[in-house]
Amino acid sequence: MPPSPLDDRQTPWPTTMAELAPSERFIVWSFRRWVRGLRDNDYSHWSLVSDEFTRQLGEVDGQEALSGFARLVMGLQRHARRPVRVHWPCCPGLGVDEVLIVCLVASCQHHESRFAKRLAEWVVKCGGASELIMACKYLALIMHRRSLDLPMRTGTTAMKFKMPPAKLSGATMH
Repeated sequence: MPPSPLDDRQTPWPTTMAELAPSERFIVWSFRRWVRGLRDNDYSHWSLVSDEFTRQLGEVDGQEALSGFARLVMGLQRHARRPVRVHWPCCPGLGVDEVLIVCLVASCQHHESRFAKRLAEWVVKCGGASELIMACKYLALIMHRRSLDLPMRTGTTAMKFKMPPAKLSGATMH
């Protein structure tokens, strides 16, 4: 499999949750909880995520952002090129796929359309890239509106990669 677009980065990407900005931890934690809820068919995880979106973004914006977040996860479920690896919610480590999700939302928030497209095309099949980007843009816009800004960790030079072969989608937790 070719390297991820994150491999040609201008700045080092984090390997632990402690290295993330609060806005990034919010996305990763929410992603982990949401996937755990899907994996275990356990609504309590989704309820925790919903409560955190409301706490971070307010009642109305929180529910709107949660809608974009849910579409992001559904886009990954439907179109992932390979199994998406996710850590347990309490794990201090950080995986490449988790960083990729954060960078995708950040690139949308910073209007780095070319980079967002490259990231999306690397993680999902061609038909799913626009769906994933639209969900990320929606989430990024609401987060920005509520001053929950994401740092742009990767530069626009991070575009020299080939598409990975298509594989079955799914998620694994470790």
